[in-house]
Amino acid sequence: MTKEKIGRLLAPAGMVLSVLAVVIFVLTLVVQDKQSNAEFSDVSDAVVKTLDCSEMQQADNQMIKRLYGLTPADYAGITVWYPTTNMGAEEVLIVKLKDLSQQETVAAAAQARLDTQMNTFEGYGVEQVALLEKAVIEVRGNYILFVCNDHVDAAVQAFLDAL
Repeated sequence: MTKEKIGRLLAPAGMVLSVLAVVIFVLTLVVQDKQSNAEFSDVSDAVVKTLDCSEMQQADNQMIKRLYGLTPADYAGITVWYPTTNMGAEEVLIVKLKDLSQQETVAAAAQARLDTQMNTFEGYGVEQVALLEKAVIEVRGNYILFVCNDHVDAAVQAFLDAL
């Protein structure tokens, strides 16, 4: 079989893969930008109920700004639960955006916090690093979740169900 014949046979497969890639990309954008009308308190309560918060405390506005660099008044809703000691890595951030243009800022702030925590515990906090490696940043339209906890899967599912 010549290279030319092989090329003609593979061309339709390449076209199918290209179309499939475009469809997946568009579906990702649609899901990511779908806005939820869910009440912020319902979403945050659903997530927090899945977690053991006994070693965490809820952040005030000043602490949210310190940990994430986010100004709570800029968002429709925001809550942070963070460790009661410097030796903990468990943390939860839930944000309801006022506008989808805020997605990148909040996701970047969550990633920066995760990176900071990884750097803090690297080398001596083996359990914390293992926990941080399982952390999830979930962006769904006008809601964003960052969770670092032993029960990440349950928290993410509660988040998605509440939306």
